[in-house]
Amino acid sequence: MELELVHGLDNVLGCSPYKAVAKVQIIFSTVGGNTEIVANKVASELILKEHKISMFRVDNLDPGTILNYDLTIFLSPTYNQGTLDDHYKPFFKNWKKLDLKNHAFCAAGLGNTKYYSEYLTESTGLLEQEILNIQGLIAVPGLRIGVDPLKVLDSLVAKWCQKIDLFLIENFSK
Repeated sequence: MELELVHGLDNVLGCSPYKAVAKVQIIFSTVGGNTEIVANKVASELILKEHKISMFRVDNLDPGTILNYDLTIFLSPTYNQGTLDDHYKPFFKNWKKLDLKNHAFCAAGLGNTKYYSEYLTESTGLLEQEILNIQGLIAVPGLRIGVDPLKVLDSLVAKWCQKIDLFLIENFSK
């Protein structure tokens, strides 16, 4: 299901899909809400740069939606001994049917030190491996957040978004 919050920001910020530099899809999973907080920050930063943003939870999402976007950003928490949220399993199983060679992707993973510290942000690597498995392009190196994400939204996350914006301008501006 697409989240309307981000589209509502388009009007508030005066952004128009007609003057957007690129169309970006953000796909995330969350249980406790931290990954959604980061996804919303990424969306807000890229909207400020006049990109057209759509956000989706990975739950029951058709991977074919990727074909409608210039860039897809995946976000996931890391669970247990370095695993992705289970909702990603059917998504990645079904996306192998698509030709996504050279499609642009980014990945961000979150972790919590109360779990296995050696696997703290393993979800980033797992997401990037899925991208490489279908010969996708990793547009910007993955973001790894192993602390309370609220502490790094305006620093680490914002700087990562600047790199994404630069990639989008260099590859999709008219």
